[in-house]
Amino acid sequence: MDASHVPDVNASAQIAVLDAAVPVAVAPMAGGPSSPELVAAVVRAGGAGWLAGGMKTVEAVREQVERTRELLAGPDVGPGDADAARRFGVNVFVPDVANTALPSERRTSALDAATAAAVEAHRERVVQAAAETVRARAVAAGDAAETAEIPVATLAQATPDDEEQAREFAAMVDAAVEQRWPAVSFTFGLPSPEVFARLAAAGVPAGVTVTDAGQASEAVAAGAEFLTVQGPAAGGHQGGTRHPAVTDAGRPVGVEETARLVHEVRQTVGGSVPVVAAGAIMRAEDVAAVLEAGAVAAQCGTAFLLADEAGTSAAHRRALAGLTGAEHQAAPGDLDDAPGPETALTRAYTGRWARSLVTAFLREHPDAPQAYPHVNAMTGPLRKAAAAAGDLHRVHLWAGTGAARVRTGSAEQVLAALLA
Repeated sequence: MDASHVPDVNASAQIAVLDAAVPVAVAPMAGGPSSPELVAAVVRAGGAGWLAGGMKTVEAVREQVERTRELLAGPDVGPGDADAARRFGVNVFVPDVANTALPSERRTSALDAATAAAVEAHRERVVQAAAETVRARAVAAGDAAETAEIPVATLAQATPDDEEQAREFAAMVDAAVEQRWPAVSFTFGLPSPEVFARLAAAGVPAGVTVTDAGQASEAVAAGAEFLTVQGPAAGGHQGGTRHPAVTDAGRPVGVEETARLVHEVRQTVGGSVPVVAAGAIMRAEDVAAVLEAGAVAAQCGTAFLLADEAGTSAAHRRALAGLTGAEHQAAPGDLDDAPGPETALTRAYTGRWARSLVTAFLREHPDAPQAYPHVNAMTGPLRKAAAAAGDLHRVHLWAGTGAARVRTGSAEQVLAALLA
């Protein structure tokens, strides 16, 4: 390696979640997969992990932190592993109102007229999809008299209150300080330097998810102590500090792109902060590639979706089972209409770019507006109803480009496979 590839070992050693004996961490997957049980299992096996604070209440996050600590204080944690209880962290979504990477006039949930009209048009399509889900559920149940409606939120109902979002974000920071979280990572935005200074004073290292070198420089200048560099092949939301116009057209979306981004960020910020790599890391050679590029660790989400301890939903497990040959996770004939292995970036479900298995809903709405969290609030009831009905084409099935390589088994077995 040349000097630009050498990770800042001293800096990472001061942050336990970045200094595991096994340089792999389970990613913060919002919506359930990154459960305390999954995070603790990976930590006990020598790795590290992140709880997902996004889309949770502060109270729920506090409970998950306590639960993770309980699991890491059990008798099955070796006495020689004194750092186990510090090798996890919490990922927090940054609302636009608190995102200093945006111009001050854009730090609001209010939509301009054109975007509001696009959201309303999308809402009408969501209402139609909801009606189709109700009808399909009725047919499946043999009930032709099904009349229930799915309550799709109006634009007014889906528009968050900026002051309330600011209070909720501040409450998350308060929780990090009061509970002395081992580490915090921020996604969807760049908090103010005052937030980083407060966390540092409390002994809570904080980092930022970035998707390019420019964002990385801004994050370090604001006070970030580490960076998570997310490549475009990663499953779920693109977590950068801005709202880029992202598509898959004309660009690579494999681990090679993740490694290239890591190298570019290392060249830009030097050895000032440690870098973690995320995106398309599914095999031992993928882990090796990002470490060679200069990362101190690999962050893996999709790889752990079918782990026994993961809180992955039943619908999500069924869809992935159809790709991996894990027939025991699905009944015969249950996957006849399941999505295939193709993934794509979409805004159809939440209004923010995220990578999912390609579903019918994704294909039907290629022009969904950039309006998070408004679209997320509108499609939430539809996704919930579709999951209950077993409709795999109207739920979001976040997964990276390596989804077909997902393994079943315990978290310890999945982690071992990432190193073999």
